[in-house]
Amino acid sequence: MEEISKSENPEEQSGNNSENKGGDAPVPDGGTAPQPVKPKKKFSFKYWLLSAILPVLSSGIIRALAIHIFTTPNKFAPGGTNGIAVLLEEATGWNSGIFLLILSVPLFFVAFFCLGKKEAVLSTMSFVVSSGVLMLLPLIPGMPQYGGDGEIVHGIFGAVAGGIFLGVALAIMIKSCGTSGGTTILASVINKKFRNISVSMFTAVFDAVVVVASIFVYGWGKSFTDAIDPVLLALVSLFVTSKMCDVILQGFKVAYKFEIVTTHPDEIAAEIMKKTNHSVTKVEAEGMYSHEGKSMLVCIIRKRQIAVIQRIIRKYPDTFAYFTPASEVFGRFTK
Repeated sequence: MEEISKSENPEEQSGNNSENKGGDAPVPDGGTAPQPVKPKKKFSFKYWLLSAILPVLSSGIIRALAIHIFTTPNKFAPGGTNGIAVLLEEATGWNSGIFLLILSVPLFFVAFFCLGKKEAVLSTMSFVVSSGVLMLLPLIPGMPQYGGDGEIVHGIFGAVAGGIFLGVALAIMIKSCGTSGGTTILASVINKKFRNISVSMFTAVFDAVVVVASIFVYGWGKSFTDAIDPVLLALVSLFVTSKMCDVILQGFKVAYKFEIVTTHPDEIAAEIMKKTNHSVTKVEAEGMYSHEGKSMLVCIIRKRQIAVIQRIIRKYPDTFAYFTPASEVFGRFTK
């Protein structure tokens, strides 16, 4: 009987065989069907090269160039791990790349166990590249260094240029691995204990400690003016670094978003579109205090067009509006 049933239902038998090729047993009545196994993602060397290796190498090289060409000769510490290495070079005469490498070892283990494997590996690789380049640059004949002649003007220009380079390196690191490494790792770990204080605040404290310490390294035994110069240069460098990093991360297509609550949506929208050449989106709204039906207009404009919108809104006294920065605008947004 068993052989007859197999021969009488060849299609059913072949169907069962095809369903069981993956090793799943037939699903009984009332059971749950097995979930399909998702295919594993194949390792892509090209993706890993573009998203991790090249950013890490470029950030490390740019950081080393900033320290060697602009920071070290002008005798100021830019803050963070870089600043600690520069101060130790000034105090001992050893290359800052050696100290940067030494500082990277404990930070790697802290990041590995407290933050994540990817962040630890990539950030440490970047600092290792920087330390290696810093040790090689003095061996290159004719390698230029800017400043170092004691002129405050050259020091300021060196701080600005160094801040630009360090800001680029910082932005590349944040984009590639989500962390800038260095003292930011310690700040992230401390933030897990003290959640009410942000990581940026802890990082600023570490930077301030390094900047204040530069007084004792560069200004010991000097007049107040000469002792405070490294601090001022460090503050200039930190400011430029922060601004440069923000520009790269937020993008150059910075715009402003206006939200206008009004009972004259058609008139205002028509005038905005005519004078700014930007479209307007209307959303129906209700005032929860008066329960009156109103409309909210949303538009994205350039910074230079803020005054145009304000002049339009002033014609309608019963209109409420506010605007906020909108970074990295995507889509069809004309200048």
